[in-house]
Amino acid sequence: MLKQFVAFCKEHGLRYFLLEGTLLGAVRHKGFIPWDDDIDIVMPRGDYNKLLEIGRDAFQAPLSLNHYSFTSGYYYSFARLANNSIHVMNHSANIPRKEAVAVDIIPLDGFPDPGIKRFFHKLRITYWWDLNNLAQFDKLVDQKRKRSGLTKVLLAIASKLQWMFKHVDTKKCLEKVNQALAAYDYDSDSNYVINYLGTWGFHEIIPREYMGDGKEVEFEGEMFMGPADADAMLTMIYGDYMQMPPENERNWHNAVIIDE
Repeated sequence: MLKQFVAFCKEHGLRYFLLEGTLLGAVRHKGFIPWDDDIDIVMPRGDYNKLLEIGRDAFQAPLSLNHYSFTSGYYYSFARLANNSIHVMNHSANIPRKEAVAVDIIPLDGFPDPGIKRFFHKLRITYWWDLNNLAQFDKLVDQKRKRSGLTKVLLAIASKLQWMFKHVDTKKCLEKVNQALAAYDYDSDSNYVINYLGTWGFHEIIPREYMGDGKEVEFEGEMFMGPADADAMLTMIYGDYMQMPPENERNWHNAVIIDE
């Protein structure tokens, strides 16, 4: 799936980078983290939008490109290239969900430097993001991930109040989140970019030089594009990323392959 996606990007001149768990796997394992169940790709927003425009019908079955703007019942905030012949049961949220194995494709946006613009930009993003999560709490919010004490308390409160948000238009929320993020162009002269829709939200405010023009990394015997400074990127996200996590933290998605 990754090779087909990258071939499509090369054919149409689209930029992409391996990031998050896939970049970690490339550096630490030269391939998949043994317990991972997806692939994480980021694309500058302009390239991402072009993918949504020309890639909607470009992949042959069992592959399909999915996005909330054109896929019925789709609730993720970013696009996914799915293989509809292989499924996993994801047990991370309160309601287990059957999902096709997928490549997550997430937009990268520009982000303002520290200051008043950043403060209000974060507020706008947070409002729509939290509203969407409250409206889809049982389907989307990971209940099993290790979190701080304060976050646990806030999640417990949100769990009790989610009934208040059951009529929220979640598609509108997703559109507003993406509109807010896109307010700062990836190719602007800001010193930072952000992968907000990935796993870590505002923790992935990235110094622009970490991404640069990219640098190839090995993944499962093939070469793919990663950030220019993979070490700085992984250290920012994971700390001592070469240290293996405890066994009880190795399947964050709590996903199990379905034998069909």
